[in-house]
Amino acid sequence: MSRITLLLLTLVFAVALGACGQRAEKKAEQVPEVTEEPAQEPEMQAEELIWVYEARGDKQCEQGGTTLEESSAKLTDSGVEVQESRCGVRTDRMYPSVCGGETGNILLHLISQDKLDAALEMGFDPADQVEYQNQPCP
Repeated sequence: MSRITLLLLTLVFAVALGACGQRAEKKAEQVPEVTEEPAQEPEMQAEELIWVYEARGDKQCEQGGTTLEESSAKLTDSGVEVQESRCGVRTDRMYPSVCGGETGNILLHLISQDKLDAALEMGFDPADQVEYQNQPCP
């Protein structure tokens, strides 16, 4: 390549880079400033909540057991506000495959820490004492 060609390519390259830099500056100037609104406080802080669970009570090869709504209603009818509910399955136990046998299906509810004693009296247990996985509700 000749020196003139090399100089022309360098010049074109420098002009192109300069133009890109100017576009970026213009775009930065056109972006409106975003003002942050204060985030809304959740009803309760995460440290004040605890997951509790109860066995679903269904049997292998059979329909039935307590529904998520029935389990949640048991708590709310006793004055325990439920923040969230979901279904799960215990993974810390093995359940033999036999029709009529227990399943590891559980019903989980997020409640206020100060209502734990009331939930325990109704037969619920703290979920942090068992291993489980969330699963879709039937």
